Amino acid sequence: MSSEEMLYAQGAKIWVPHAELVWESATLEESYRKGAGFLKICTESGRLKEVKLKADGSDLPPLRNPAILVGQNDLTTLSYLHEPGVLHNLRVRFCERQIIYTYCGIILVAINPYAEMPLYGPSIIRAYRGHAMGDLEPHIFALAEEAYTKLERENCNLSIIVSGESGAGKTVSAKYAMRYFAAVGGSESETQVERKVLASSPIMEAFGNAKTTRNDNSSRFGKFTKLLFRNQMGVMFLQGATMHTYLLEKSRVVYQAQGERNYHIFYQLCAARSKYPELVLDHQDKFQFLNMGGAPEIERVSDAEQFNETVQAMTVLGFSIQQIADIVKILAGILHLGNIQVSKKFNEGSEEEDTDSCDIFHNDIHLQITGDLLRVSAEDLRRWLLMRKIESVNEYVLIPNSIEAAQAARDALAKHIYAKLFQYIVGVLNKSLNNGSKQCSFIGVLDIYGFETFEVNSFEQFCINYANEKLQQQFNQHVFKLEQEEYLKEGITWTMIDFYDNQPCIDLIESRLGVLDLLDEECRMPKGSDESWAGKLIGKCSKFPHFEKPRFGSTSFFIKHFSDTVEYDVNGFLEKNRDTVSKELTQVLSESNMSLVKQVMTLEEIDTLSVDSAKSSTLGGRVVISAGRKQVVPSKQHRKTVGSQFQESLASLISTLHATTPHYVRCIKPNDDKVAFKWETAKIIQQLRACGVLETVRISAAGFPSRWLYPDFYMRYQLLVYRSKLDKNDMKLSCRNIVIKWIQDEDKYRFGNTQIFFRAGQVAFLEQVRANLRKKYITIVQSVVRRFIYRRQFLRIQIVINGIQRHARGFLARQRVQKMREARAGLILSKYARGWLCRRRYLRLRHSIFGIQTYARGMLARSKFHAMRDHYRAVQIQRFVRGALTRRAYQKRRRNIIICQAAIRRFLARRKFKRMKAEAKTISHMENKYMGLENKIISMQQRIDELNRDNSNLKHKTSEISVLKMKLELKKTLEAEFKNVKAACQDKDKLIEALNKQLEAERDEKMQLLEENGHAQEEWLSQKQTWRQENEELRRQIDEIIDMAKNAEVSQRNQEDRMLAEIDNRELNEAYQRAIKDKEVIENENYMLKEELSRLTAGSFSLHGRKASNASSQNEDDVGYASGKNTLDINRPPDLLSKNYSYNDSTSLVVKLRAILEEEKQKHKNLQEQYIKLASRHKPTEDSFRPACCLAGRGP
Repeated sequence: MSSEEMLYAQGAKIWVPHAELVWESATLEESYRKGAGFLKICTESGRLKEVKLKADGSDLPPLRNPAILVGQNDLTTLSYLHEPGVLHNLRVRFCERQIIYTYCGIILVAINPYAEMPLYGPSIIRAYRGHAMGDLEPHIFALAEEAYTKLERENCNLSIIVSGESGAGKTVSAKYAMRYFAAVGGSESETQVERKVLASSPIMEAFGNAKTTRNDNSSRFGKFTKLLFRNQMGVMFLQGATMHTYLLEKSRVVYQAQGERNYHIFYQLCAARSKYPELVLDHQDKFQFLNMGGAPEIERVSDAEQFNETVQAMTVLGFSIQQIADIVKILAGILHLGNIQVSKKFNEGSEEEDTDSCDIFHNDIHLQITGDLLRVSAEDLRRWLLMRKIESVNEYVLIPNSIEAAQAARDALAKHIYAKLFQYIVGVLNKSLNNGSKQCSFIGVLDIYGFETFEVNSFEQFCINYANEKLQQQFNQHVFKLEQEEYLKEGITWTMIDFYDNQPCIDLIESRLGVLDLLDEECRMPKGSDESWAGKLIGKCSKFPHFEKPRFGSTSFFIKHFSDTVEYDVNGFLEKNRDTVSKELTQVLSESNMSLVKQVMTLEEIDTLSVDSAKSSTLGGRVVISAGRKQVVPSKQHRKTVGSQFQESLASLISTLHATTPHYVRCIKPNDDKVAFKWETAKIIQQLRACGVLETVRISAAGFPSRWLYPDFYMRYQLLVYRSKLDKNDMKLSCRNIVIKWIQDEDKYRFGNTQIFFRAGQVAFLEQVRANLRKKYITIVQSVVRRFIYRRQFLRIQIVINGIQRHARGFLARQRVQKMREARAGLILSKYARGWLCRRRYLRLRHSIFGIQTYARGMLARSKFHAMRDHYRAVQIQRFVRGALTRRAYQKRRRNIIICQAAIRRFLARRKFKRMKAEAKTISHMENKYMGLENKIISMQQRIDELNRDNSNLKHKTSEISVLKMKLELKKTLEAEFKNVKAACQDKDKLIEALNKQLEAERDEKMQLLEENGHAQEEWLSQKQTWRQENEELRRQIDEIIDMAKNAEVSQRNQEDRMLAEIDNRELNEAYQRAIKDKEVIENENYMLKEELSRLTAGSFSLHGRKASNASSQNEDDVGYASGKNTLDINRPPDLLSKNYSYNDSTSLVVKLRAILEEEKQKHKNLQEQYIKLASRHKPTEDSFRPACCLAGRGP
């Protein structure tokens, strides 16, 4: 019988593939025979099936490990090292025993339990201190103790590499590892250094972690923390630490997917906004950068408490109060920067949208707040958000930004500020953690992002997977090296183990004409695009075996990584690789009056790990440090791209890891629902393949994975040979005899110095042989013992049964008599009981029927009464309603009749007024009016001559006094009007402040007002056009007045000449009438200007101008006949009406008329200047327009 036939016997446990469970346990229903074409099995669910096999049996299903090996704390000790065996062992430990840590050789596999575990207290730290790895249950503290012990013993550099996908618990594992080092590297009471090391975690989590769909506290950057130790009297003491970060996810600042959050610090700051009123913060849902994901809360986490913890940690690490205040101002500035609204811009003089440019309102509240917080010029910030500068050969060209370009510039600036601030915080942490003393050795803790693949994979996933390729290569080389060192230590012969080498995939990414090289080349092209880069990739990289082009389209490409084949979408690769931000915007920030903003914006992006390595010296001569060269600041054309910077940082990290002794922690996420101890097999097996656990198993399985110490092997398998071949004094020889007897192939085992090495499956074969022998011997012993036990039981049972039968027969007879008596008594009792029950049922039914009838009659009577009452009330209501409707119709008709009568009367009055006005202007009317005026003038002339001779001096002074009085009254009137205008302006300023406050209070309704704003904008444009037409009409009237005044002056001069030549009463009268008419025209225009001025001062924020409808309500005269009132009722000065002028005093009369005319012109000019000043001062803006729109929108 071959070993396969022995192992695949009937009843053997095997693993078969399953669509949902990946692997399912099954039992063989028939033994396997060589050459058989199928196996009959029964699955764990009870289903019978047949598994097809090849003739040579090369595809036999994998066997389950023996029960003794299930639940082992080290996966490499399993007899059958294959995927289902590893998966089952982890599931048993995690689900059944609730153990989250398991070893896999040098790897510690940590499964996230999504529950609080009492595994990390000070007592646990003391329990693992001083114990070797494997003495106690697997734990992160055991791995940390192994590294710390090696540090003390060999005084060398070490590293702990923590990896896994988002939500697997990488950050927590790294935190507990650093906590252990801080505890054992100092005293049990926390010192200042240990406190600082532990305080760095909440700061980095606040600024670098965020909520994703997979993890509530996902690290969105890579972190390598070097814990620095010094040797003091043979004991390593923690003296400081340094921190190096990789590839911060800057795009999260301006965009979050559904169900995700921005970085924690923003939400913490909004929760603590009451402490910083000067930041003008609001609820997190009010900021565009924070409300995209729609999941602002984290269950069982208080952002306000987290903010207090973050501020306290920053205080511990040396941040001053002013630094913390400046940092929160920068963070608040980023939030307000995201709320700056970029709106459409329309071509001047039309309503056509200008698609090539955009606009930001000057009074945008968030623009002003951003400028105040960052202490930069808000106007410069607005200018360079709306414009961009392009350098030509000899000059700069300013080009307006479209809405999309302006928003992209705003988002790029926000990302740039946050990245620089993050870099500054890391720098301050490093200065605080590293006291500058000479470094002895270090333990590095690498918390790096795991392999990622999503539905849409972009530049960030490409860089993350590239880093995992490099780390996987380093991991494979290290595991292979340890495996070969173990064989050399035991002194056994071995052959080269073949393992997966991902160097071809790395060459595809970083070699010349590889993905990164072509990406950098395309970024240097002036018109480079994602599509052209994808075309170059398909043309240049098709020769690489790990590259695949898409079947359809050219906007994506495939890369075969060690874990999976990933499709990358090229959209956004170039923009993210360039990471460009407007030079002018950065210059605006560099000129800030805040010192921290200046300091942050002048930081250079350098590889801190390379610089740190260049400054330090390592032991053992593992790292060769080249001479440092002066760093040259790259120009705009030669600035390093994000990809090249990440490649250099990754190369520096790998060289550092090669110079250390690494320890590996692989974190596994058991489910996507974050449910405690829930096991999803398909998800876990994918992570085991991605993180290298199965690769470690495969390397171990390729050699001799099963290893037994000689004493342990002897104690378990000594029964497999005769006692004559066993020697307790020479266990190695005894073990050799056992192995040689049962395993004929010498390649299946090796005898080492202290252990026996077996190929995969050999220990299970020995277990099967041992189980068969034990079964055979146990069966013989059991048969003899069972015969003795069963015979003695039979004799005892026979005696007992005879006694039981005798007593049972008597008992049955007595029981039968008793039943007969009870049956007769039962008949009598049931007769009387049935009668009593029937009577009681009848009486109860009768009482119920009477009650139902009573209540039914009452209900019918009440319903009839209610119906009659409702009918009566309805009739009364109808009566009153019909009366009210009739009266309302009568009143409406009467009001309409009155309106018609009023309109007709007004029409007749206007027609009569026009007719009378026309008659007043006719020549005949003037002749009748002034008939006999010539005789009267001659008769009065003599009287005037006499008065002039007597009162010439008095008349001259009287005229001057009257003129001065008129000027004084005019000045007083203007001063009163000026005071009124000034008071009105002050009231309107107060109204503006109130409206600004109202605008700030109503910004929550901003989204609802956008549609109303559009309609209001149209009304504003139409009103603006109306105002423009009115202004033009007013200017035209003013020009006509000026021309009329000039013509009047010329005519007056001509008239004066004519009066000097001959005194004609008719011409004098015409000159007098002309001057009066000019004065009336000017007074009319002044009246109109006063009305316009009062309208502006009284309602500068009203959107409705003075029109014909409301003009008639304020002035009883009809519209368009404003001069009629002045024509019929001339306001002549008293001195002109009370005095008579002589023939010789005509010149004085004309001079006085001219003086009056000049005064009216000056008054008109002053009123016009006041009107222009108020119109420009109270020109409606969007801020004054928006509340009016709100009031109009809330109207009936």
